[in-house]
Amino acid sequence: MKKNNYLFSIALLTAGLLCTAASRAEESQNQVFTAVSGTTLSGYVDTSMNWQFGDKKTSAGRMNDGADRQNGFNFNVAQIRFSKELDEDSSLWSAGYSAALLIGPTASEITYASISSDFVLQHAYVDLRAPVGNGLDFRFGSFESLIGFESLEPHENPNYSHSYGYYLAHAESVGGLVSYEFDLNGWLLGLNAGIANAYFNPTINARASDSVRLSYMGAASLIFPESTGFLEGTELYVAAVSGVVADGNRDAAPDSLPNTTGVNFCLSMPLPVEGFSWVFCYDHVGNSSRGTLPSGKANWANAYGVYLIYEATERLSFANRIEYAEGTPGTFDVAGTHPNWGTSEEDQFLADTFTVSYRMWENVLTRAEFRWDHDLSASKRMSDDGTRDNAFGIGASIVYLF
Repeated sequence: MKKNNYLFSIALLTAGLLCTAASRAEESQNQVFTAVSGTTLSGYVDTSMNWQFGDKKTSAGRMNDGADRQNGFNFNVAQIRFSKELDEDSSLWSAGYSAALLIGPTASEITYASISSDFVLQHAYVDLRAPVGNGLDFRFGSFESLIGFESLEPHENPNYSHSYGYYLAHAESVGGLVSYEFDLNGWLLGLNAGIANAYFNPTINARASDSVRLSYMGAASLIFPESTGFLEGTELYVAAVSGVVADGNRDAAPDSLPNTTGVNFCLSMPLPVEGFSWVFCYDHVGNSSRGTLPSGKANWANAYGVYLIYEATERLSFANRIEYAEGTPGTFDVAGTHPNWGTSEEDQFLADTFTVSYRMWENVLTRAEFRWDHDLSASKRMSDDGTRDNAFGIGASIVYLF
């Protein structure tokens, strides 16, 4: 009898422990589910092909289709992104985040990397919203720049190859950003202001100097309402970033670097013909002279681009980009070794890019592209061996998005 009572007591104790363990496991599981609720996994895989006529390679002003990716096939980059969007209801306190990694040979060319690496961080930030008016948004961490019409991801742009304006544009910041959107009787006015570390960071947390020389940024956008007729959806956008490139804490002249300022203006407008729209963009970057070293000399560059876009169907679209770029000698010398950039001739380029995009498979964007670049300075900078003023090329890309 005592043995039965003993066994009964053990059974009760065991059952109690199992129930407690199950309860705690369920509670822990619920905490995990709560923490990841709303999190989305997304990304893409980017591949391309490129051939230049005449077996001559060109790097001038090129970003994602330079000499090392011409006359052959390429795996460019793959992105993995975890994110949680802010709540759509602006009257609620809300929080979100985004963290994206890039894997591939082009990753280090477009993001932070202290050395050449096939595995780098694209961005990582926290978004916060305070229920003030239409919602006051804050962003802290590493985030893409306010400057530029074109996105870092080629598949989000009208053309696959990047423009000269994108080459000039400020890339990313590590700091804080505040945003607010006003609804003015249908006119949407968006304002952004921020402060960050260096203008350009070779590594993600690099400082401009020991003396706390920070970078500052701001942007404004205006979207036209339905009452403006066919102009509905037209957007005016202007942004600026100013700061010091991370310079190894060189604060005193003649070693210190000058302040660099980047400016971007864009006008996006639908046309009165269904499916057609156009975009005009202007990009400028420059700095004044500072100190006596070559790194402190004044430099400037401008890029102008006009995009004509036709959305024929949900699957098929066409885009043509005409652009002009100019700047101090060597501004667009990507490789830094071009034989004809040692002259006093300023950089002057004219280019036209025509792209056809088609979605034949689900989640897949396929593109074919023709690009012509011309050196207006007649310095034969349109081939890396310094023998041509013109570059003609055809390319294609296949991108899977998930």
